[in-house]
Amino acid sequence: MEAVRDFTIQEGRQIKFRRNESYRVRAVFKWKNEEVKCPWIAYASKDHEETCWQLKTFNNEHVCPRMNKNRAANKKWLAQNLVKKLRKYPNLKHCEAAAYFKRRCDLDLNKSSLTRALTDARNAVYGDVAAQYGRLRDYGETLLKSNPGSTVKIGVIPQVEGDPIFQRMYICLDGCKKGFKAGCRPLIGLDGAFLKTHFGGQILSAVGQDANNHIYPITWAIVDVENKENWRWFLELLLEDLGEYEQDKRSFISDMQKVI
Repeated sequence: MEAVRDFTIQEGRQIKFRRNESYRVRAVFKWKNEEVKCPWIAYASKDHEETCWQLKTFNNEHVCPRMNKNRAANKKWLAQNLVKKLRKYPNLKHCEAAAYFKRRCDLDLNKSSLTRALTDARNAVYGDVAAQYGRLRDYGETLLKSNPGSTVKIGVIPQVEGDPIFQRMYICLDGCKKGFKAGCRPLIGLDGAFLKTHFGGQILSAVGQDANNHIYPITWAIVDVENKENWRWFLELLLEDLGEYEQDKRSFISDMQKVI
């Protein structure tokens, strides 16, 4: 039924299902003009093993005009199609969503229907992302268990009521730490970059250079904002993992990091 729905929306046709049972489905065209009957029909049923659906009858001939409004494009269908779009473009606007469906299916959507669909899609996408923050401690414990000797630090902002809010997380894997000490030049590059997600934030990183002149990741951290406090916190943990720079005369470089 979903495949038939997607096809008819793409084609700009109104359909209705008749005589549907658990093993068969029949779809015909729905048009207000009862004097002219559209011959379009799709009939499908399950195969003898009941493992898949087979299209047994399909007449794609139409005598009716294409319509820009379709009841089959309901809130559920719109939300399902917006989920992938929101994962790629987290800041998708209402007008951009309307233009997307107009361009893809030539649909003229009701503003309130699209607003409700966008709300459901955002809840599906960002709700899942928000839930993942609650599993960060499990993730950190898994890293420490699978990479003994690693460093994982999580900082939160306590709340008077409710769960604490995530603030920052530092990760330095033992293999990266030992590899830098054993085979990289005593040069560390520091940089920060924006995270293009709904919740924002920034990633701070420290990288080295190996004997092949390739970038070698040493450690990284996710923080709420790039400021002096977070850089100090990051560098103090980095020095704890690598040891004081006087031991091997390391040099640090950064790209316009004014707060360092």
